[in-house]
Formats: sequence, C-alpha cells, structure tokens
Amino acid sequence: MFAQDGAYGGYVDKFFADNSHPNVSWINDVGRHRYNAAANSLFGESKRAVDLETKHVRLTLACGR
Repeated sequence: MFAQDGAYGGYVDKFFADNSHPNVSWINDVGRHRYNAAANSLFGESKRAVDLETKHVRLTLACGR
C-alpha cells in the first residue's frame, strides 16, 4: 500500500492523522519524504521500547535527526 502512493497516499495520510500508530507511520513518512516526522516517530517509539534490540534499531533509524 505504501508503494501505491498515487492511489492510496491521501487515505494512508488521513488514517495516520486520525489514528496514532507511530511504530508503522514512520514508513509512510519516509515514503512521503517527511524525514523529520519519521525520525520523531522513531525516537518517541524508542523511548517506549522495552527490549534493547528494538530500542537500538529505532534509534539507529532515527539518527539523522
């Protein structure tokens, strides 16, 4: 669905605007070239991560912040 931006981009954006799912919404943000929003989502999710591996991956992806 993320790859079909032209057909579903507006619907996906609206879904994530109405429903908080930062653990996956960052993928949509990257696809829409909203890198700061993606980094902020990943950084926020890393604070809630319980295990070290998940925290490390999220912080690594968000490091461009």
